[in-house]
Amino acid sequence: MRSVGQAQLTSSIVLGWALILTIGGCQDDQSIQDPPGRPLYTHRVSMAKVEKRTLPVVYPVPGTVVPKERLQVASRVTGIIERINVDEGDVVEVGAVLAEIDNARIEAAISTAEALLSAASADLTDAGDDVKRFQKLAITQALALDKLRDAQVRQTQSEASVAQARAELAAARKERRYTRIISPARAQVRERLQDPGDLATAATPILQLDVLGPMELEIFLPSSRVGAVSVGQDVDVYLQSDDTPLQGKVDKIVYSADSVTRNCKIKIALPTDRRLTPGQFGRAHIVVGQASATLVPASAVTDRAGIEGVFVADKTGIVRFRSVRLGKPWREYREVLAGVDNGKSVVLNPSARLRDGDRVEITWPNGS
Repeated sequence: MRSVGQAQLTSSIVLGWALILTIGGCQDDQSIQDPPGRPLYTHRVSMAKVEKRTLPVVYPVPGTVVPKERLQVASRVTGIIERINVDEGDVVEVGAVLAEIDNARIEAAISTAEALLSAASADLTDAGDDVKRFQKLAITQALALDKLRDAQVRQTQSEASVAQARAELAAARKERRYTRIISPARAQVRERLQDPGDLATAATPILQLDVLGPMELEIFLPSSRVGAVSVGQDVDVYLQSDDTPLQGKVDKIVYSADSVTRNCKIKIALPTDRRLTPGQFGRAHIVVGQASATLVPASAVTDRAGIEGVFVADKTGIVRFRSVRLGKPWREYREVLAGVDNGKSVVLNPSARLRDGDRVEITWPNGS
């Protein structure tokens, strides 16, 4: 008797739990599904058609913004670098002093040239006085003509010495200007190659500058795809996280491929924009062909319970939610891979209150 009672008690407990779970499941279903008698709401909505179009096949390629012109700044005189007034990343304007070379040697050369000029000028004055005096004596035949000719030769040599001293002084003073290295353009310092205390020699770079003028996007395209690109071709260029493309144009194609990567360098000219700086990351969308695709306006895509889909209206004005599988974006559209057919009417910007089975009053963006 005791075992029978225990079995009945166990069966009652199991039955009770099953009833509780059944009631809970019914309540959960009611939270997801609408009751059978839910009234239909009418919404005024804008609609558009799902369309099939021929789209460009885009091959995205990462690249780097580089200046169209780069400069290597070097000293035109030999000397110790006294100061470098800029660092990597600094933006410098035209006429800015980039570096200064110790000018002690040049100042000494200027002083020497000034002294030589002064001595040569004095000697020329003395030689000129001798010529004038000897000419008077030669007229009265009180002086031999050989003496006059010697004085005239000395005067000519003194004139040559003065001219040479003046040239040396001018050259020394010109070198003084080169001890201050001036920026020839508005640019950004890309690399600093020497430091104060180093010996600067002619044609040895001290700084590398990126001129902040016309910019290019430098990309590397596989040699197998270079044939689809031509000089002058328009290219959409996206910078970093910006969704608005810049209109670039293929400027140069280097057909010689890298021996390791088999990639070819391509330079894409970018429009003038002060936001462009060297080193920025960019993506070039290279068009390599065309393909047919079914498109739906991106504003028609919505989310219901974590599922992406669109609301499709039938001829009676009733909308049904269709889950869709989406492909790549293209401008203000999304590619539809599955879930809705070409020619269907979809609701644009569906509100959160729009539900499956609601009725809609349709307006069309183009007035049709």
